Amino acid sequence: MSHPIIAHVSQLDATGDLGTTLPDGRTIFMVRVHGRISAFENRCPHQGVDLDGGTDTFLEGGRELIQCSRHGALFLPENGECVFGPCQGRMLTSLPISIDGAGNIRLSSQ
Repeated sequence: MSHPIIAHVSQLDATGDLGTTLPDGRTIFMVRVHGRISAFENRCPHQGVDLDGGTDTFLEGGRELIQCSRHGALFLPENGECVFGPCQGRMLTSLPISIDGAGNIRLSSQ
């Protein structure tokens, strides 16, 4: 059975980040940094709050790192590791994704 489409790569063109809600109610986000797209649950490991604070912005100003808008924590887009801030050393919850030939992004089997 094919996994549902959660986004299209073109939706990351303007800003490099995109938040969405899955059919099961989880909020997630995707980022594209240096051509690589990664997906994570929208939850900071520091206090369990959403990273974007409702702004749908997940990358810091330089568009290189994921940033928690509430506490300033910075995370690596490759694996979600916190490299600065109150949750340093902890990880965002990564989600496996696949991208088909048409540019559709789908959650992969977990």
